[in-house]
Amino acid sequence: MKILIPIHDPADRLDLSYIFANNYASLGVSPSALVEMAGVARNVVPGVSCRAVLVHPGEIVELVKLLKGSTVRPEVVVDFPDGLGGIATKEVQAQRAAAAGAVGGDPVVNLHAVQMRDRKTVFEEIRVVCQHLHDVKVIVQLPYLWQFDKEAIPWLLEIIAEAGAYCVKDWTTRVDNFLLPEGAALDYTHETRLRYIEYVAEYVAKHNLPLIQKIAGRVVASEVQSFIDAGALLVGTSYRKAASLRSALLLAK
Repeated sequence: MKILIPIHDPADRLDLSYIFANNYASLGVSPSALVEMAGVARNVVPGVSCRAVLVHPGEIVELVKLLKGSTVRPEVVVDFPDGLGGIATKEVQAQRAAAAGAVGGDPVVNLHAVQMRDRKTVFEEIRVVCQHLHDVKVIVQLPYLWQFDKEAIPWLLEIIAEAGAYCVKDWTTRVDNFLLPEGAALDYTHETRLRYIEYVAEYVAKHNLPLIQKIAGRVVASEVQSFIDAGALLVGTSYRKAASLRSALLLAK
């Protein structure tokens, strides 16, 4: 089963983000960046808008105002960054985001539950988000699973599809994953990412799952087309990179 998302322009693939696992102030990020990002999303080049903007739930009200009148989708991350808030946290965040005007949300999968193969918890936490937000992309930390628990990936893909989410996204910016063995480091090199994108794409196609893939974080212009070729449909990026990624995808046509 293929999910059809019209791609008339490379910007139709781009989800811009304004989310950090760290405190904003420690990163030197100003609240004015939200306004700047919304402006980029609405008009990444003259006459072209990006697909979506992704923020924390507490910023969705302001984002909806900033995107009013545009085609850009306001979305939120849910239970970010570690997915350990439980079903109540995920439900409240999704419910309030929907009430504020969010179109979709990206819940972080509970890796403890994945590690224990606790199907009920994983399913219910994704499902409750899907009940409040129309379009749900699940953050599954594929670099970690590919390296340390590859057998969990097909198990998780089946649950995500059954719960009603439409997209699986990797995540490379949480390098201090709380389940990492002591002294270990995540492998999120370009070649490794291509391998797990291809693996997921092959599994989804073989089992006819209603899922697409999104590549998120650390995407540079010289590599973006290779991710698309490997099987990713959507691209998550900093708003500062949006124009350069769009240009690279145009050149690759």
